[in-house]
Amino acid sequence: MLVLGIDTSTLVCSAALAKENRIVGEFTLQNKKTHSQRLMPLIASLMESCDLNPGDLEGIAVSSGPGSFTGIRIGVVTARALSQALRIPLVGIPTLDVLASQFFYTEALVCPLLDARRGEVYTGVYRSTGGRMERVTENMTVPLQQLLDYLKEKTEEKVIFLGDALDKYNDFLRETMGSRACFAPPSLRVNRGALTAQLGLDRICPETDRKNYLNLKPLYLRRSEAEVKWEERQKGADCSAAERTKP
Repeated sequence: MLVLGIDTSTLVCSAALAKENRIVGEFTLQNKKTHSQRLMPLIASLMESCDLNPGDLEGIAVSSGPGSFTGIRIGVVTARALSQALRIPLVGIPTLDVLASQFFYTEALVCPLLDARRGEVYTGVYRSTGGRMERVTENMTVPLQQLLDYLKEKTEEKVIFLGDALDKYNDFLRETMGSRACFAPPSLRVNRGALTAQLGLDRICPETDRKNYLNLKPLYLRRSEAEVKWEERQKGADCSAAERTKP
């Protein structure tokens, strides 16, 4: 099966083609252009460079979140449109699963960290079991200190940290976790379409996932800041209206 993997859940924009036991090709960019500008040209260039046509695709896997609200939306909408147009199965892969999957060989715990802003991170704790990554915790949005308190209380194992939040919290992690903290190198910290495609090969079910373009939704873990602000404005407007109508 030839699977297209798409990941736009962070600043990274990545697309890859994978077959069983082989990455056919991968293009990954990390710059300031928006995903809406670069994703489709990236996919087109990838297909052309690999001497393949859209009709050769047999499945699509997309990183479904958490992460950047806008980035996730662009990736999921693009994947749904391609799945519908090409009539091929589609599967969403949680972004934290994608990041953790590359450390299936380690005995340490694996902890992806994505910057959720407001002093919080998107995260989950994983352990390698039988050559596969299993979640020790659910994926969650928490203050970083709360996560570290959990790790210090529940286990004495070393922990591999990766993800875009390392740029922001590297020093704090070293100070808090000491020698238990291990840090993935830059090449293994970022989201990659090849990882998404590889997980897609394992998880796509051609019979049941062929119409996923109808119902696949982003995995946000929390409401966007815009939604929160809109709700706050609505509550303020309702309170003002109630004050004005008091006898």
